[in-house]
Amino acid sequence: MTDVEHAPPGPAAVTDFFRSVDSAPADYAVDRPQSGTNGFLVTFVGLSIIAMCIRTLLVHTDFAEMPRDLVILSEGRGQVVFPLRLFLVMFFLTYAIHAYSNIWRRVFIGVSLLGKYALFCLVIDVLAWLLHSAGIISISVFGAQMISGLIALGIFPHTILRQAQLPPQGPLPLDPRIPPSAFFKLAGCLVFAIAGAAVALHVLYDLVEVLKSWAILGGIGAGVFLMQQLLAVSTALLGVRALKKSRRHEFSPPTAILVPAHNEAHDIGDTIAAVDRAAQTYAGRIHLYVVDNASTDATHDVAEQVIRECANIAGTVLDCPTPGKAVALNMGLEHIEEEFVVRIDADTVIGPGCLETAMRHFADPRVGCVGGIPMPRDEKTWIGKCRLVEVYMRHGFFQVSLDGYQGVMGIPGMFAIYRRSQVLEVGGMVQGMNGEDTDICMRLTAAGYHSVADPKAVYYSETPASYAHLREQRTRWFRSIYHLSARNRAILLDRQTMIGTFVLPFNLVNAARRAMLAPLLLFAVIAGFVFQSTFTTLQWQPVVATMLGMSMIMTVVVCLIWRPSSVKYIPAYLCFRLLRSYFTLASTLSLIYPPMHPRIPTRLRRYTTAFGPRVGRSP
Repeated sequence: MTDVEHAPPGPAAVTDFFRSVDSAPADYAVDRPQSGTNGFLVTFVGLSIIAMCIRTLLVHTDFAEMPRDLVILSEGRGQVVFPLRLFLVMFFLTYAIHAYSNIWRRVFIGVSLLGKYALFCLVIDVLAWLLHSAGIISISVFGAQMISGLIALGIFPHTILRQAQLPPQGPLPLDPRIPPSAFFKLAGCLVFAIAGAAVALHVLYDLVEVLKSWAILGGIGAGVFLMQQLLAVSTALLGVRALKKSRRHEFSPPTAILVPAHNEAHDIGDTIAAVDRAAQTYAGRIHLYVVDNASTDATHDVAEQVIRECANIAGTVLDCPTPGKAVALNMGLEHIEEEFVVRIDADTVIGPGCLETAMRHFADPRVGCVGGIPMPRDEKTWIGKCRLVEVYMRHGFFQVSLDGYQGVMGIPGMFAIYRRSQVLEVGGMVQGMNGEDTDICMRLTAAGYHSVADPKAVYYSETPASYAHLREQRTRWFRSIYHLSARNRAILLDRQTMIGTFVLPFNLVNAARRAMLAPLLLFAVIAGFVFQSTFTTLQWQPVVATMLGMSMIMTVVVCLIWRPSSVKYIPAYLCFRLLRSYFTLASTLSLIYPPMHPRIPTRLRRYTTAFGPRVGRSP
């Protein structure tokens, strides 16, 4: 991986047209205002303070020797380092209170979350006590807390998928042909990571203790932190090797460029001009299709004018009066005659050599989708700087690591290439939900193909020009994991595809972790500063290590590999991660839960009415 040599084009004009029908699909999401998320945090803080006050009162009674967390049978197995279970109970309770539904559904959500979590905690504590009493193994209180914490990360998405109003299961042409070598590669890297972490903890014990004291290692355990990074690095090395091998082919078939555009008159000229420049060096024929998707500005006229001025491509502008990006894409696919389709957003500019590099991977008939690295068009704003570091981490490192074992779950729709026949084979682009770009990749995977993300294929995409735009974008992005999981639930834990076996479950757990990050910080501040005398054994290092720690070190390393000058943006990026947590939490609160308890028809009618059109406030 090397630094990007080509300077990005100038920033796009500021626009207020970032919202569309895709922002919050009416059937599966509600456009809740920011006050909904803020209300969650206020309620969470209030409940946490009440719970800690009760524990403080118990300190002055006969219950003073009780553990500072919700654990039982803990004698002889260490002390509570952080009241993790109390935090999770407060989080689950607050989520149930603020879920978008009526009171009965909220009660049911709360009982479901807390009931499942209490049952698992009871089983873990009793089992740990029995093993300790029998002298077989001693699982510390801290270890039991961490195990229950990991289980909570699975309980949260499991409850959402079972109770929220989500897209129905779509028909999947299940014919996975993922080679066994992909599973062996992941298994081999996993064994290496576990063994490497174990050896490091044993041989470098003193160094590990120092790193734990400086909050570099910790959180869910030093060994787990080390194992995660070793796994990511080893699979990334396999990914780099696989990409280099795949790029050796020459492949330049006739290609269609499909650009869906909604109110993009200010940007689409740059997009078309970039395609025309790319056609100068691309050996195959290129035809451009612009689909004007219910625009109210001059998108159609601007696109036609710029196409007439192009020297290397021919083009057509189609009118799609029905709003929705997936609608526009499917209409374009109906008109396209070429086998290979390059989907490009109207605010995206492809870089020199982007098409040639990406198309080479299609020499392998098992490849179903190819994407690149979405560099920000504007690096002057704080959003652009944070986005730059995020792109290096997400697309320049983690996506490459997924390439190492054919685990790429989705290719961003900003720039993605498909075989038209394969897209039609799996049913085209899904409409009326978030994440249609990842959905098509998952469906192609179920049909036996795999996706490739090549960071050598560079393109430049619009960075949100305002906080409001950023909030809309990220809430939509983070909500899509639940839409995707529901629609493709047949492959979840299917043991036939790499995505279903490992990547999709990991993404669901990671989404839960990210939603809890900001509340966790608030909880830690309250416990550590306001109730310090109550939680006397509380340590700050595990909390800080969870939020920064080893992930910060890896961010520095990745930025140094790609562009050393970007290291100075890392402090802003670390703060941006907390903002991402805030938006992830907002995305879960925007999910709709169907109301319950038909015995009270008046209230039921009130909430049923509220779930018709999108509304701007919580019920």
